[in-house]
Amino acid sequence: MVSVRRVAPILLLAVAVPAFAAARKPANSSTPPRQLHRYGDHWTAYNPPDPATYPAGSKTYTIKAGDTLWGLAQQFYKNPYLWPQLWESNTWITDAHWIYPGDVLQVDGETAAASTAGVATTAGASTSESGALLSSTPTAPDTTPGSNIAADLAAAASRPIPLGAEGDIYCYGYIGRDDEPMPNRVASYEDVELRYVPHAMQQPLGGSDLDLLFVDGGTATGLVAGETYLVVSPEELVRHPTTNAVIGRQYAFRGQIKILCADEHVSRGIVMQTCMPIRLGDRLKPLPQIPIPLARIPSLPTFCDPQSGKAKGVIVRSEGGWKEALGEGHLIEINLGQDDQITPGDFLTVYRDSPQKGQPPQLLGEIGVLTTEAKTATAKIMQMRYSMMVGDTVELK
Repeated sequence: MVSVRRVAPILLLAVAVPAFAAARKPANSSTPPRQLHRYGDHWTAYNPPDPATYPAGSKTYTIKAGDTLWGLAQQFYKNPYLWPQLWESNTWITDAHWIYPGDVLQVDGETAAASTAGVATTAGASTSESGALLSSTPTAPDTTPGSNIAADLAAAASRPIPLGAEGDIYCYGYIGRDDEPMPNRVASYEDVELRYVPHAMQQPLGGSDLDLLFVDGGTATGLVAGETYLVVSPEELVRHPTTNAVIGRQYAFRGQIKILCADEHVSRGIVMQTCMPIRLGDRLKPLPQIPIPLARIPSLPTFCDPQSGKAKGVIVRSEGGWKEALGEGHLIEINLGQDDQITPGDFLTVYRDSPQKGQPPQLLGEIGVLTTEAKTATAKIMQMRYSMMVGDTVELK
């Protein structure tokens, strides 16, 4: 199965004149810091460490005017989507939107090594005068089962690699509560009359990049002008493949909308990126900052290895709704999550019960966790001996 998705961007701001915050702010925060102080020969909002305290032999970089974490991740890691790992390597930066000329970053370590494993890179990114990334048209990841996973695994046997691409995280979705509150909805498009063809069978409206639209919801329901939101479509209920018990509702990510202006009850926005057409009635929810997990690919258990005895669940849904013939690169969802101490970057082994009575289960392969909810997680098939299917057992390594 080939699944081509348009990868969603994350708004990053560059160097500027901004801020101190006690807690680290998410990457879609656009409020500049208000207090600067002199540090050495420059002004900054942070309390960066003395570069002399970095580990011996560390590679460092002094920020220059115009730099962004996005651009620096491309420069040092050959992949702009690894900017969250650059941020996490420099925890004194409390807001990823704002970095300051003169501050010194540490840019080496596992993230730099992982960059050689390679995931989708970006082409055609455009920036505003302030340096903020506004939009991009990245190369869509090849998610054909078995496409490049095996080569990446061989190349990355001793170092961590990104377990997915930005599109896997921001253009797929998750299983959430059936009644998850999302009060803000796409109401209509600014050029709705141009989309109407008299006497023709009308198709549901679907917006694409840079379309202007109206949103039912405003400041009273939490929308903030200047912020970017995920567009979410509630889909079918997901049931346990064996017991038929309801696990939750599938929510599909359709793209991102930036709110341009808002009053108490109505907002106006622009489509920043689409994974699929954005329809009337689609919901808005805050855009989270979700780093791509980095992890070392573990070895598959051998034929004689016992099972781990740790948390067990099942595959409950897969990308595209496929129920069988799932292979490397395929996105799947499982009924284990944060409540089961499952975290992004974890690996689970996939088994299938043998039809032969008394025979141990068959080892199928392994999956890597990309994102988690309370009771579910989205993962990617990283290694396989045999194809998988909905209903197969997963066990934490």
